[in-house]
Amino acid sequence: MAHPSENMKSPASSVKLTGRERAQTRWITVEPMIILGMMGYTCLALVRPLFVKDRIRELHNFTENDTDKCSDAHSDNDTLGDKIQAESSVWLLYLTAASGIPAMLSTIVFCTMSDRLGRKIAMALPALGFAIQAAVYGFTVHFKLPLAVLFVGDATQGLTGGFGLLFAGCISYLADATSEKQRTIRIVIAEMLTFLVGGMNQLGQGYLITFGYLPSLAIAFGCNAAAFLYIVVPWFVIETIESSRSDRKEFIDVWRRMKRLLEFNENGRRWQMLLLDFFIFFCVGQFQGISAIYVLYGSAQPFCWLSSTAGIGLAVGWVASSVGMLVGTKLFSYCLGDYWLMQISCFSIMLSYLIIGFAKSTLVIFLGTAVGCLRGMSIPVARSVLSKITHPDEIGAMFSIVGCLESLTFASGLIATSIYAASVSFLPPLTFYVYSAATIIPAGIILLLQIRWPRRKEYVPLKTVVNAEYVS
Repeated sequence: MAHPSENMKSPASSVKLTGRERAQTRWITVEPMIILGMMGYTCLALVRPLFVKDRIRELHNFTENDTDKCSDAHSDNDTLGDKIQAESSVWLLYLTAASGIPAMLSTIVFCTMSDRLGRKIAMALPALGFAIQAAVYGFTVHFKLPLAVLFVGDATQGLTGGFGLLFAGCISYLADATSEKQRTIRIVIAEMLTFLVGGMNQLGQGYLITFGYLPSLAIAFGCNAAAFLYIVVPWFVIETIESSRSDRKEFIDVWRRMKRLLEFNENGRRWQMLLLDFFIFFCVGQFQGISAIYVLYGSAQPFCWLSSTAGIGLAVGWVASSVGMLVGTKLFSYCLGDYWLMQISCFSIMLSYLIIGFAKSTLVIFLGTAVGCLRGMSIPVARSVLSKITHPDEIGAMFSIVGCLESLTFASGLIATSIYAASVSFLPPLTFYVYSAATIIPAGIILLLQIRWPRRKEYVPLKTVVNAEYVS
């Protein structure tokens, strides 16, 4: 006869927590991954344009001092300098396309597959791709290989998803590992870390690059290798998706499940999801566009920035956005709903770009940059709303669409540089005015959502009939 205590323990011992339930007990999950990934990403993003331009200068035997960059006097080197600038822009355009175009497809495929095969695949692959890219850049710099070799690194990074897939995978994991009450603030913290780490790293890298490109590339490789190990080692990150061998056919099922995600339209969910996706696309696109000309605008007259001043300006923008994102979201959420937080963020963007456009001194540019501290609130709040109107089995597919659209925002940088190049001779700040006016588009999207589908304080879960669609 069994001991009574054994009978009492057997029911409890038979209870086994799922990976999702175990992950929900942890306060720190993918945050170290975001920090390491962002450090590696910003190192590569800073090295690429500077190295490409320096290599093209070497090919043309052209030298230029910082003191000559803002001079009124014209010299015989002006034409050659313009040619180098044009060639550098073309190389950067091709490199961006080599990574951005494959990333749009791979983000959809791998992030959607993570709904069944596990979230780790969507986080480990980009980290591995960035590590390979850093290694390719390092070999190119050290052995003075042709610039065309860089395409190998950028194409590999694109095929493995890039930062769009990395962050989409992290947000999908946070959606799995948090309750609806915790989700918004956890996603805000994740977004805040990208801005804070990006700003501080850019400030430091601006000085480190003066010693050469290899130290920065070594940091990029080390951070991405560490991020890959952090995801792969089971003790650090608990897998939240229970996969089985029957799920290995998932690759051919991606597009069918994407179609189901868009077809299901209970309570206007499809239109809400699409509108929020395009809202994020426009907000990220505005940031990418202005970032493409921010330093270029500041280095021209009457500001004449040196590299150290440019680093400070970029750091002010990233750090102010990280603080405003966390503090602003926490404070405003006590008295305002999600959609009003997004409207405030749009107003912050519009005002910031107007101030920078009207600025006549570096101090006013920094002031305008700081005024945009609330611009970062909109994106994490929109991600949180998306996760709440999406069934848990569709989180990865939904964020794959967001990641794909974010990968497409590289085109915004091309638009911004084109506007700046066309207007620099008669109205240099025109790009800031255009992008400030363009804020009406995301603000209008949120206004439509506020009128048509106002947010309720409590979320009503989707009907369980969605699960039936996947039982086949």
